[in-house]
Amino acid sequence: MKILFLSPTVPFPLTDGGRIRVFNLLKQIAAKSDVTLLVLETQPTDADGVAELQQFGIQVHLIRNAPTLPRVSFGTLANAVLKQQPITVARYALPAYRQKLRELVATEDFDLVHYEMFHTAQFRMETDLPSVLSQQNVDSAIWRRLCGETTHPFYKFAYWTQQLAFQRYERVLSPKFDAVTCTSAIDAAVFQRHCQEGAIEVIPNGVDVTHYQPDFTSEAPAHLIYIGSMDWYPNEDAVAFFADEVLPSIQDKVPDVQFSIVGGNPSARVQKLGARAGVVVTGRVPEIKPYFAEATVFVVPLRIGSGTRLKILEALAMGKAIVSTTVGAEGLDLKDGEEIFIADEPAIFADAVTRLLTDASLRRRIGKSGRARVEKDYDWRSIGAKLHTLYESLIKTN
Repeated sequence: MKILFLSPTVPFPLTDGGRIRVFNLLKQIAAKSDVTLLVLETQPTDADGVAELQQFGIQVHLIRNAPTLPRVSFGTLANAVLKQQPITVARYALPAYRQKLRELVATEDFDLVHYEMFHTAQFRMETDLPSVLSQQNVDSAIWRRLCGETTHPFYKFAYWTQQLAFQRYERVLSPKFDAVTCTSAIDAAVFQRHCQEGAIEVIPNGVDVTHYQPDFTSEAPAHLIYIGSMDWYPNEDAVAFFADEVLPSIQDKVPDVQFSIVGGNPSARVQKLGARAGVVVTGRVPEIKPYFAEATVFVVPLRIGSGTRLKILEALAMGKAIVSTTVGAEGLDLKDGEEIFIADEPAIFADAVTRLLTDASLRRRIGKSGRARVEKDYDWRSIGAKLHTLYESLIKTN
């Protein structure tokens, strides 16, 4: 098969969940098919990322010297509100990308076009080629939760309009594709309301189980970590919530506990947390595996989000015990109390973390069960094969 894969950004280095997912799916698809990737240059490291992808035989078309993407600022948000348009669509509506897509489709003999999220779905062309829309989460759900968290009148209104804008795209744009993939059954149910029967396929998030393996040689005695891009508001809210409402109760019982906030571009709010006793803000790190290895317990105190968390799958693959909110573990079919601990109230969350910090046998048992689960259900190799099978099916029936 000859696949044209559209991504808004170069999926390397692996700095966030979206890039990790796209990189691993591309790697698996390219092992069996001829893949052409169309991406936009957004980072100084993109040339290195392209070289990494080319090692897998992927032909990459990088839209260089593109206009700088507008920041998600007050002005950008206000403009999107006025246009009744999702902000991610507005930011990536670049003519050079659309022009290159048309050129590729006109000059090369592709079998299928893969559009990654609404960022690229806006460029959908009316062709005879089968088309797949990949959704990493339900954006309208994220904006709905943001709206529920804020008290600022303008932002509450703006978030509400973004929720409506994404709901409109989910309703109007999604049915135009031959298939829509989602990361969980929860997300799939949202898109199934708008798409034809059988058009929705769950392609879950995964983990490289050969790269992430249990290693307890450097595990610290009382070390908690959270990993994520720290300029993304749901992550900022998660670590602030944990530091404010959960960590003090843990410190009362485990005074030497350390909480490491690992991730690039920490906001001013996150940086201030680093001044507190027992809290470390690392900023971007070259490799996250050592932090997983050092962690005694991995915490996921997310209150806003959608889709599924790759960071949980990576921690499970490392054999780590995890405490997460319901939102954090959403979409992952994990057994509470056996493969993970789920807690939403601060006191219950703190008690679960404290219990795991002070009970090594429980910690190891939970970690072992989690590792077994990702080996069985969340290996990128089997997930990539599932996506490849979907491609084959669409091409045969087209």
